[in-house]
Amino acid sequence: MLRKYFNVARQAMRKERQEQETLQRSNEEYEFQPGYLEIVERPPAPWARRTAIALTLLLLIVIIWSFIGRLDIHATTQGRLIISSHSKIIQSLEPGEIKAINVQDGQLVTAGETLISLNPVGAAASVQELKQQLDFQRLRQSRLQALLTDNPLDNFKMTTAIAGSSIALTRQHLISEWQEVQANLANLNAQMDTNIARVSASNRQIESLQKLAININERLDARQALSEQNYYPKLELLEQVRESLESERAINEKRSELEVLKKQYAELEGQKRSYLAEKQREYSSELNDVLAEIGGLTQQLVIAKEKQRLMKLLAPVDGVVQQLAVHTLAGVVQSAQQLMVIVPANMPLEAEVKVLNKDVGFVRENQPVELKIDAFPFTRYGTISGEVIHVSRDAIEDEQLGMVFTARIKLASNSMVVENETVPLQAGMSLVGEVRTNDRRVIDYLLSPLQQYQSEAMRER
Repeated sequence: MLRKYFNVARQAMRKERQEQETLQRSNEEYEFQPGYLEIVERPPAPWARRTAIALTLLLLIVIIWSFIGRLDIHATTQGRLIISSHSKIIQSLEPGEIKAINVQDGQLVTAGETLISLNPVGAAASVQELKQQLDFQRLRQSRLQALLTDNPLDNFKMTTAIAGSSIALTRQHLISEWQEVQANLANLNAQMDTNIARVSASNRQIESLQKLAININERLDARQALSEQNYYPKLELLEQVRESLESERAINEKRSELEVLKKQYAELEGQKRSYLAEKQREYSSELNDVLAEIGGLTQQLVIAKEKQRLMKLLAPVDGVVQQLAVHTLAGVVQSAQQLMVIVPANMPLEAEVKVLNKDVGFVRENQPVELKIDAFPFTRYGTISGEVIHVSRDAIEDEQLGMVFTARIKLASNSMVVENETVPLQAGMSLVGEVRTNDRRVIDYLLSPLQQYQSEAMRER
């Protein structure tokens, strides 16, 4: 069908051209005709027709290209160059007095090298005091552990190196305390021995009284038989009965005394057990307190030694000293004060950029980036290619841009060619990064304002 229309149009144009050729007149003839006939009969200028056709074709090509052609979409970001492992800020953990400054700006240092030495007097005194307290508590521990055994003097031993004078004083304390315990036990044992002796004496007395009572009862039985036959006076018989009763009473009294002595012995045994148990509880409780104190002092000593070690500020990595903030010996530094910055050596550069909220939804890892370094105008020196390697999951506050997300970009090159010379890039250089997020048809750019107007129009009050 298109061919049919094309043939019809070609035949019409050919016929029109033939008519123009048959009716063609000279310019003088057209000029001598009346004005309206000149306009009607003079053929149109060929360049006007050609221009109209060219414009029509151009418009048609533009419309077709707007449907077919696609343009890249870029998210524009701002940022700076950084070391991939970041610069290391050197700070002091504790306030202190500067004893030595071993570096200067621009100096190359190696990891572990001493940068600044602070006066360790206070930290050293704290370490020494804690060591003394810890030694004292360990001596107490050994003394109490020995007292909890059957033979404290032989079981008193030290597992750590402590001054001999301190050990001797602790041993003397142990001997004194053990002698006090033994003295109290000896007193109780003496009372128990006395009680045992009195019990033995009472048993012997009861045995004698029992023999005497048997004799009295035998004589009483004999005399009672004689008295029944009126061979023995009644009065003397009664006297013999009284003697028998007194003998029984004496035996009962001694038995009562024996029971009292046995109870006293049991009480003394209970006192001895209670005394030993009380001492065991006392030593165990004191030992638990000492062990807890040793644990606390050990942790404090570790912290104090760490603080003493941190009196020497060491280089964390190989790098170059920058921004040295102190230059005076005997000067005072404050806690967390920035003293210098170590820029790591031989580390690749990365770009750290700030992605706006409106763009962060389209920025992904592995997307290509074109970086424009502000120090080298891109119109003259070009750009550096890169690739997104990380996008933060949370926003930070920027004074000018508001809430933004940080992203890191891997650089394809750490240098640029400037005036036929290779110039290395430096950390801290500002830049503009254009992240290619997607592409879009040209017609969408043209229709987007209309679509927005259509979606927002006719909603006003």
